[in-house]
Amino acid sequence: MPIEDVKPEEAAEKPELPSISQSSSRQVTFSEPTESSAKVLQAEEVASLYADSASPPRIIEEILRYPPGFLLQFAGLCKPPPGLDFKDGDVAEDEMDEKVFRRRIIALLNKLTPDNIDVVSDDLIAWGDKSAQETDGRILRTLIELVVDKAVDEPKWIKAYTELCLRIISKTSDSVKDHNLRMVNGEYPSGGHLARKYLLQKCQGDFERGWKVTMPEAKQTDEFYEAVKIKRRGLGLVEFIGELYIADVLTVDIIKSCLRRLLSNIKTPEDEVLQSMMKLLATVGKKMDVPANKDEMDLYFSRIRSMTTNDLLDSRVRMLLMNSMELRQRKWQGRDSQEAPQTIAQLHEELEPTPDALSSRNMFDALMDEDESPECASTKEQLTSEEIRAKVKTAIDKCISQQSDTQLVAAFKGIGETNYRTALSQTVDTIMDRRPDQVEQALGAVSALAKHNLLTEDAMTAVFAEYSDQLEDLVMDVPHALKFFGMLMAACGIPIARVSESLGKLATKVDVLRPPAMSVVSAYLKHAIKTDGEAQTQKAVEDAGFDVAQYLCADYRSDADIKKTLALQDLLCLFPKYA
Repeated sequence: MPIEDVKPEEAAEKPELPSISQSSSRQVTFSEPTESSAKVLQAEEVASLYADSASPPRIIEEILRYPPGFLLQFAGLCKPPPGLDFKDGDVAEDEMDEKVFRRRIIALLNKLTPDNIDVVSDDLIAWGDKSAQETDGRILRTLIELVVDKAVDEPKWIKAYTELCLRIISKTSDSVKDHNLRMVNGEYPSGGHLARKYLLQKCQGDFERGWKVTMPEAKQTDEFYEAVKIKRRGLGLVEFIGELYIADVLTVDIIKSCLRRLLSNIKTPEDEVLQSMMKLLATVGKKMDVPANKDEMDLYFSRIRSMTTNDLLDSRVRMLLMNSMELRQRKWQGRDSQEAPQTIAQLHEELEPTPDALSSRNMFDALMDEDESPECASTKEQLTSEEIRAKVKTAIDKCISQQSDTQLVAAFKGIGETNYRTALSQTVDTIMDRRPDQVEQALGAVSALAKHNLLTEDAMTAVFAEYSDQLEDLVMDVPHALKFFGMLMAACGIPIARVSESLGKLATKVDVLRPPAMSVVSAYLKHAIKTDGEAQTQKAVEDAGFDVAQYLCADYRSDADIKKTLALQDLLCLFPKYA
């Protein structure tokens, strides 16, 4: 029955209501409905929870009104007040408990954005400073380890996590010490020096453990995605190490040591090691490649140059190595495909509509036919590249999620004919960043563009030729870029007679062992066979007088070499004269 219904004669004499801030040694027992155990709570502890409250919960007042043990007879009706979970007699969570502070730190890291980094970093530093109450720096070490783990898992946020590390190092209280460590002078490391030491230990430990993994043959399985995650974390780690060097947290000697280890085996190196080496060079190269380090950098690239002719290496890896050499020749000016996180203010500035954009557009614009009004067409001519990219990305996302080929066509019509070339370029760029299975799904939407004759051959050829200039740089971040590019060319319906024109300058780069244009052409022909059939594709090759030898290295154009290359690519059926 409710507490208010207790009859005076049934209850013991009630004392006067004490002040909420008043201490008391009384104990109030909360019994479970099963009566298997009793949870004891000091009344003074309950009062202290609401010491600053002008109106404490009614249940608190009622508890304090009755003598000890009286409420036991109502065990099935009594519950702790909302928001309080009294476990094992605890009033509040023990912040020094590892489960508690790990959960709180992770929750703060999940909230980190460019907008709130000032507030969140101060809260995280406050948690790290709680290590002043211990002698082993346990909380601060956990904080550093969790920051590193988040950084390698989320490469787009690496710069934000680097900035967070700088703030932790500069603001950690000197009262935080680790008595298990000693400096040269015999003192315990403390404050920012200790935070930096934990950071170095974490990065060194993860780097030395490595991230070699055997990719399973079966794709789209849990094992496959776990292996991909491990490789991604490895690349994220070396990039984070590079960013720490750029921020002057790590010294150049540490980076040199990492590069020497990654380049120690040039005869039978592992793919993961080489990719990590190239990622680290791409990150630190601009700062590190100075006259003071010239001899060391020359040594690195002499080893890289020797590996480009190593037949034991996969052709894709050799191409990546050559891209690293070209990146240095261009003074480390490469294509950065990762978009840094933006603040809300920056997003509002980008998305703020112009007065013209608000005039007459409505939700049905994307579904209008070609006989749309001149006013709407005029509005579409004013779309920016960012607006077009956003529309294209949304359409491609829907094509993939809904397995529909019509969304992209509708988006193009909504964008307007004057923006078709820009839209196609953004389409290619957007699809390039997708997983292989998503690219396969998106190709149907691209083919639909060709079926609706939205772009002329000249326009498509010009777009692909222009995009091909950045293709080699893109391979650094998208290993399948050359393959995707060839598949997109075929899906757009570019005739085989205009393949060379669509490749632009890439078609003339045949002075390397594995010319990139050949990888594009192979993907183009394979997709053509898949969609048009072998017989029709072979006829198109013959009618166009297509010469595949022009895309091979100049030193490997004999009939035997051409036959071997075509056989490896399963394309010998298209060129019977080499069979």
